[in-house]
Amino acid sequence: MSRAVLVTGGAGFIGSHLVDRLCGAGERVSVLDDLSRGRREWIHHDADLHEADIRDVGAVRRIVSEVAPDVVVHLAAMHFIPAVDGAPELAREVNVDGTRILLAALAEQKPLLVLFASTAAVYPDRQGQIDETCPAAPIDLYGETKLTGEGLVQEFAAQTGAHSVVARIFNAIGPRETNPHVVPELVGQLQGGEQAVRLGDLTPRRDYTDARDVAAALQALVDVPGDPVGIFNVGSGRSCSVGELVQECERVLGRPIRVETERARLRRVDRAELVANPGRLRTATGWTPRWSLRETLAELLSGT
Repeated sequence: MSRAVLVTGGAGFIGSHLVDRLCGAGERVSVLDDLSRGRREWIHHDADLHEADIRDVGAVRRIVSEVAPDVVVHLAAMHFIPAVDGAPELAREVNVDGTRILLAALAEQKPLLVLFASTAAVYPDRQGQIDETCPAAPIDLYGETKLTGEGLVQEFAAQTGAHSVVARIFNAIGPRETNPHVVPELVGQLQGGEQAVRLGDLTPRRDYTDARDVAAALQALVDVPGDPVGIFNVGSGRSCSVGELVQECERVLGRPIRVETERARLRRVDRAELVANPGRLRTATGWTPRWSLRETLAELLSGT
């Protein structure tokens, strides 16, 4: 029997891929999105779009009442760190107040499950694989807002008895990216025929996972049994430096790429490495990434 699923941010990067999967599985999917980043054309034709701001109390309450969701996946957020740092009050309003507004509406129309899309940015600055037992200690405002959101979800679960899951997503890449992170910037410059690519620090290592694999993990977590609140890392378990990203692009294109360091792209605070231990997710759901880094880069570079 199909379920009513509400996906906030469902027109965006990861959300639209998740909506594709949920609709393909026969779920009755509704999308809440203000289309500030996402695109209407990315929404699956079987999904219903409710265009609204997650901060709009009346609109969120009305949509939740109309949809009466069995499952809610909350992806709507500001997540590009320079944008968050540049507008801290707006980031708190969207990431924290928006989550609080959604949960207040859900308290009146309690779903069976709330899946909260959090981030690896809640973890401290450390190298090597990180598992879910690592105490949270974010080093930036984005991580702080998401950790607060996790707490709100845990509180909601304790008060209502709803099942809730927290997905700590590492670095997603792939088609439909909506922010100028390093991969779309690199790919865009290469597609534009630049003689040299302009990047920041080439040394930070990140766990890059295709957004379609992230969406598959979220879909699997919708059905995972477990505790009232479960926390799961969503990442490949492998790290890659920015310099190695460039090398992978060289292999795909079959030519050398010259790199120029642009000081404006250097972050004031950055981690040396951020990589998941995805063992808990794999054990609970059987999930493993389908897309290799090279396959994702090859598709992006081809423009398909």
